[in-house]
Amino acid sequence: MKRLAVLAALVTVAFSVVFTGSPAHATFPGKDGRISFRRYLNKAHSRGAIFSVRPDGTGERQITYPKPGVNDFEQDWSPNGRWIAFQRQGGPRHGDGDLFKIGANGTHRTYLSGTCTGRCAADFSPFWSPSGKRISFSRWISTSPPSGNCCFTAVFIMHADGTHVRQVTQGGASKHHYSGLEDYNPVWSPDGDRFAFERYSAKRDKHAIFTVHLDGTHLHRITPWWLDGAEPDWSPNGRWIFFRSKKECDNCGNIWLVHPGGRGLRAVTHTPAGKGKWFSGSFSPNGLRITAAKAPGQGSAGNADVYIMHLDGSHRRNLTKSSPWESYPDWGPRPT
Repeated sequence: MKRLAVLAALVTVAFSVVFTGSPAHATFPGKDGRISFRRYLNKAHSRGAIFSVRPDGTGERQITYPKPGVNDFEQDWSPNGRWIAFQRQGGPRHGDGDLFKIGANGTHRTYLSGTCTGRCAADFSPFWSPSGKRISFSRWISTSPPSGNCCFTAVFIMHADGTHVRQVTQGGASKHHYSGLEDYNPVWSPDGDRFAFERYSAKRDKHAIFTVHLDGTHLHRITPWWLDGAEPDWSPNGRWIFFRSKKECDNCGNIWLVHPGGRGLRAVTHTPAGKGKWFSGSFSPNGLRITAAKAPGQGSAGNADVYIMHLDGSHRRNLTKSSPWESYPDWGPRPT
């Protein structure tokens, strides 16, 4: 399955960077708190844990402690800064993806994918609503016969305890057949009435960022297909949507901003193709900065590091500066 390969496989590229798909993150208004990220714990990149660190790079903490062969990632801070929702890959129930939430101190881990039964193959990419009462996510549902690309993949909503699941996108498509469209990374608008999400078109073999209302209406594409845009994040003031370009390119891609209506498209980073690749990230809670991962980072291995910068790409600083591969940064608010 093409989408499954993008999320699960590790592809070595020319400058020894390993490509991995990255998720988006919801950012809520508040004072800047800790930044969470995923760090691989072995050279094979088959085991990954969630860590957090202060914006100045100090006070690093490990939050999850996965077993060998298990990868914790796609984490998202709750609006009050007390919880983190995340995806676990390689778990015993749905190997491709199960959702959990966990306290910011690593306690009270709670399973959220109890409704993924029958033809449900995986849940992934969880994002908190502004109220903290609901979580959006993407769900894979197996098709019959199996598709050469993937599964039926759409945006869903559930209560923060994993109950009351409701489908949002692709309401008119059959769950038994591959639609040729796959919807990922549904991040809430600050007012909670819309999502920005990533749609993959098998016909174009490209991704673009769309917005949609919570009832599945008012679907609107806001980035051109040629940019292959992915993993959006909505700014705390609602004025901008962050995304990364060239998702399917192994050694190219930058960070971009666009207004929710599709205007004001502009690049934040300008790394040339073959010189590096920017992955997903998020706005800071005060809306003045961005965090994102980039490969190659620091060190001869070429592994990714987590960076922070201003919205225009200036004042860029490597936050993690370590030899392991670190990505999926999400900037959380101070706990309230």
